[in-house]
Amino acid sequence: MADLTEGDIRALARASGVDIPPELLAEVGYSLNGVLEALEMAAGAVPGLEEVEPLPIILPPPASQS
Repeated sequence: MADLTEGDIRALARASGVDIPPELLAEVGYSLNGVLEALEMAAGAVPGLEEVEPLPIILPPPASQS
């Protein structure tokens, strides 16, 4: 996968409602591209990982406070 460009990152941030100051855009891009690269490596390390269905997270109801 090719690295995300600054334009890609600005578009994703805008779509998510996140404001990234221009002076931090390069740093955010470096970090985000690093995370995406690590995820690609992890997915390739476990054959068939994409075929496993995720389990839902079910939390117990909060304890009532009487």
